[in-house]
Amino acid sequence: MRIALVSTPFVAVPPPAYGGTELVVCELALALRALGHEVVVYATGDSALPGIEVRHYFGRAVWPPDASVEETHAAWCMRDILRDPRGFDSIHSHCTAFVSLSHHFDCPVLHTVHHDVDPAYTARYLAAPEAHLVGISHAQARKEPAPIEAVVHHGLDASRFSPQPDGGYLLFLGRYDRCKGPDMALDVAERAGLPLVLAGRPHEPGYWEQELAPRLRCRAARDVGPVGGARKLALLARARALIFPIRWDEPFGLVMIEAMLSGVPVLALARGSVPEVVDAGLTGAPCANLDEMVAAARTAGAVFDRRRVRAVARHRWSSARMARDYLALYSAIAAELPLRSQDLASADGTAAIS
Repeated sequence: MRIALVSTPFVAVPPPAYGGTELVVCELALALRALGHEVVVYATGDSALPGIEVRHYFGRAVWPPDASVEETHAAWCMRDILRDPRGFDSIHSHCTAFVSLSHHFDCPVLHTVHHDVDPAYTARYLAAPEAHLVGISHAQARKEPAPIEAVVHHGLDASRFSPQPDGGYLLFLGRYDRCKGPDMALDVAERAGLPLVLAGRPHEPGYWEQELAPRLRCRAARDVGPVGGARKLALLARARALIFPIRWDEPFGLVMIEAMLSGVPVLALARGSVPEVVDAGLTGAPCANLDEMVAAARTAGAVFDRRRVRAVARHRWSSARMARDYLALYSAIAAELPLRSQDLASADGTAAIS
């Protein structure tokens, strides 16, 4: 197949640091190519995908996100796709503004919904029935008022992750804001009697200045700031467990599968996608409350087999699995086969088509 992947204009592909959507676009593009398909990625000029053509309007990523920039990017992508003399078998959008242009194309347009429910985005989706919407978790899909036709869980290249021996510390990796729960990670570590490493940057100034920073000065926890690349992978690989104490319904949470691909179990509050991503007792513990997280942290070193965590993750969370799931959807949509509206993923995270 010849596939156009439309990313955002806000972060390069792959992202130099933070960028969940753009990382998924990168992983999908490389996996599709590895499976023998031709891919053209629409992103920004500072993107770099070896062996894959990248087309762009903006020479560099434009940050912070701006609606007019996104509309310009989407319109340019539409024009370039329509002018391509060879055409495409499928167009896969990861850019919300592009959805409104889906009626211009003869080939199928699929759009992955990467975000939590937003009324403005929902209105855009409802106004563009030509676009086939795909969710990233069943928890997310159930909340979205617009019709989600399938669910495909994210996947990553397992070869990028190198398991290491247990370093004895708990790890919090993410934005420092209330919804991510770094203060609860401090509580878990203190009550479990284990050291905690926090890696991230302040995202919510009032929360950081008034609540989190004073606690970090007083407690036996190490704040290493934002990390990426090899340093991030090393921190993950040696953690006893990843602490994921979310206060919101996370649509997916890539850091969970990054940890598991490193052989590290995930201890998380069971909200949003967590029960779909973490296999209880096998790759981690979806917990009902803080007490359960503390108990899981105390026993994580003895309960979880890091080699087994890694093995399960390689099966469930590989980029190759994600690419095969999307290829099945591209083919089904092109053949005008109906897609089931719920329970689209099997137990191992693979999309199913009726």
